[in-house]
Amino acid sequence: MKTKNRILPIILTLLILIIIVYLFINIKQPLVECEKTTTTNALVSIKETLLTTFSGNKITKMELTKTITLPEKYQNDTTINYLKASLEKAYEYLNNKKKIIVSEDEIIVKITVDKDETIILNNIDFIENADLQIKINSNTKSSDVVTLKINDKYTEGEFMTHLKNNGYVCK
Repeated sequence: MKTKNRILPIILTLLILIIIVYLFINIKQPLVECEKTTTTNALVSIKETLLTTFSGNKITKMELTKTITLPEKYQNDTTINYLKASLEKAYEYLNNKKKIIVSEDEIIVKITVDKDETIILNNIDFIENADLQIKINSNTKSSDVVTLKINDKYTEGEFMTHLKNNGYVCK
């Protein structure tokens, strides 16, 4: 009789533990996607897409993709190699957290940060003189850029409002 009385609480305890483990495994961290597309005076299109993961009102991971689409007159090896080298130099502080992909008409920069690192948004411009020149603003205190860092404290709504105020569309 005593073993029957103990079996039910043990089964209920195991069932509750299984449910708790299941919930922890399947719980999703909030993810916010923001995007901004601009076209410079040199007719270069820059599209930034930022996927941001939050945990407990803190940024825990950011995945940034910058797609730079060049007008036809700058789709040559010399210009593309110059731009790629400039971007590699600008993002060298990220070590292996960046990837630069080059095609005929665009350059894609993919950045993933999840440790104590900073990324700067809206920091690229192009100037057209005799040829195409890239201007990368690396000043994290500049009012022209958006600076984000892992562990910055934002609720999802505050984060979306911050980026919307800087011209991004968030969902």
